[in-house]
Amino acid sequence: MNARIPYMAGLLFLGITLLSNTKLSAQDLDNQLWVNYALKVPVNDRLSWGGDAGVRGAFTNSDWHQALIRPAVNYQFKASASISGALAWFGTFINESSSINELRFHQELNAKWPDLDVVHFFYRIRVEERFFFYQRDIPNEFRVRLRGLVGVRTQDLTWFGPKRPIYFESMLEGFKTIKDEEALEILINQARLYTAFGHRISKNFRYEVHYIYQGSTLFTGEGPDSSQNIFRIRLFHTLK
Repeated sequence: MNARIPYMAGLLFLGITLLSNTKLSAQDLDNQLWVNYALKVPVNDRLSWGGDAGVRGAFTNSDWHQALIRPAVNYQFKASASISGALAWFGTFINESSSINELRFHQELNAKWPDLDVVHFFYRIRVEERFFFYQRDIPNEFRVRLRGLVGVRTQDLTWFGPKRPIYFESMLEGFKTIKDEEALEILINQARLYTAFGHRISKNFRYEVHYIYQGSTLFTGEGPDSSQNIFRIRLFHTLK
């Protein structure tokens, strides 16, 4: 094994964290908590179905919260690559009299390479078709958004025993909306930096705790910048 690999992985984890903290000190933050449950039901060695559901809220704005339900299907066509598709509902509630319903389709390609002794790198490309349904007199809208993610994850670490390993992840994700210049876009051209800790607590369950820095532009490309400081808890459940 190349002796530089653990050192390089550590630098990547540290670099993402430092970059996040540097941006945090320079911008106003909207602090949020996201809680998510994800289910996977294998049909055979290649095909599985499931999805996820969750709620999101802002500590700094009690009027804003969001809920999502996202059933999905996944096909593992190679040991290091898979494709998946999903249909999701996102409900965004700004206050008692205003809400946004979004119907979202997505298709994605996932890959993992290289798989090294200490870490592995993974990638995701996703295309989203988004239908927005507004209240009041705002016309409904349609958007197509592209998302690209690159990440690194440690192999399972058996510090607490081989049956309950832990792991660490860092990820960088970019968002690009293909938009009509005359249409309203609330958050565009987003970027997310993730740092995560994971713990497998049984054969069927594991959880992850994430810190996410999210930067975005409000409304059109000429709008002000916005940033969010997000803490996310995810529970993963595999039915076997």
